[in-house]
Amino acid sequence: MAEVKPIYTAAVIGAGKARDEGFFKGGGHRIGYTHGETYGRNGRTRLVAVADINAENLHAYQEAFDIEQGFADYREMLAAVQPEIVSICTYVGLHRQMIVDACNAGVKGIICEKPFLAAPADLAAVAEAAAASGTKIVVPYIRRYFPAFARAKELYAGGAVGEPLLCIAGLPGWDLSEWGSHWLDMFRFFHDDQPVLWVFGQARVRDQRGYGHAMEDHAVAYFAFANGGKAVLDGGMAMNGEWTMTLVGAAGAIRIRREDEIVVEDGGGQRVESFVGDPGSSYPAIWNSLLADLVAWLDGGPEPMLGLTSALKSSELNLAAYVSALRGDRVDLPLVDDLAEWPVEVMARRNPTQ
Repeated sequence: MAEVKPIYTAAVIGAGKARDEGFFKGGGHRIGYTHGETYGRNGRTRLVAVADINAENLHAYQEAFDIEQGFADYREMLAAVQPEIVSICTYVGLHRQMIVDACNAGVKGIICEKPFLAAPADLAAVAEAAAASGTKIVVPYIRRYFPAFARAKELYAGGAVGEPLLCIAGLPGWDLSEWGSHWLDMFRFFHDDQPVLWVFGQARVRDQRGYGHAMEDHAVAYFAFANGGKAVLDGGMAMNGEWTMTLVGAAGAIRIRREDEIVVEDGGGQRVESFVGDPGSSYPAIWNSLLADLVAWLDGGPEPMLGLTSALKSSELNLAAYVSALRGDRVDLPLVDDLAEWPVEVMARRNPTQ
């Protein structure tokens, strides 16, 4: 007789906007709907509750997913519903407390949005809470699942263009965290998650705010891996023209266009590998993979590539770039700093509008 596997109940904290107003910098997105749709596609999960402090957003979400149980206070939801999986879809400054509360409430699995954590002091606190409760946490740095990025990693880390030297990317109009945290994680991915040795960061911070916190106008992170490779991310300006990323090796380069095509340049010339139209290149497909990996982990399988162990390293790198800018000095990892607030807030107080 085939084994009957459990159905995990799920709940969402942070429904998102009631109406789709497009994707814009500053906040008010609908990522909670992506989580809800993903639970609905997985035969092993059932969405049963949602919490949001905005009544309009809460009720719209309940209607969209036919959920009876809606709460203004997520703590009440955790106590009343006792969900087995919780998605945290709020701004980064709220994540630490919500994670700790979910762990203490007996939640088995958490999908926490990125940027993952807001302060250096959060890293140890979240690690300790998860270890004490046994809660399994994943962070949706979902681009690791895209076939084009996976292929680029296979080639780059495998020596197809020689010894890995430098990963380059720029984010016109964005920052090192809300969008940039994806690229920082991808650079770790391309280097087989080798330890990061040190980080140099610099930032221009004035009075820009979004996602519940101060944001930089422009910031750059430059860092080195234990295997000798380096990476640079420009959070504010494009660096590659039409290219999303460039991976430079000693004998050539790999360029990534959009998120579904790679161009390999080496001594043999240039070749293109396209993943346009590949079923695995759709956003539903990569979100399905993320949830499937968490469910398998809850079933007793191994920690997935987007589990807490890796997520903490990507968050540490993100925060270390800001701490470097704040200190005006290189930061050697592991990050040793007890700062308990978003580092950009400190920089904003130091650098008023000029």
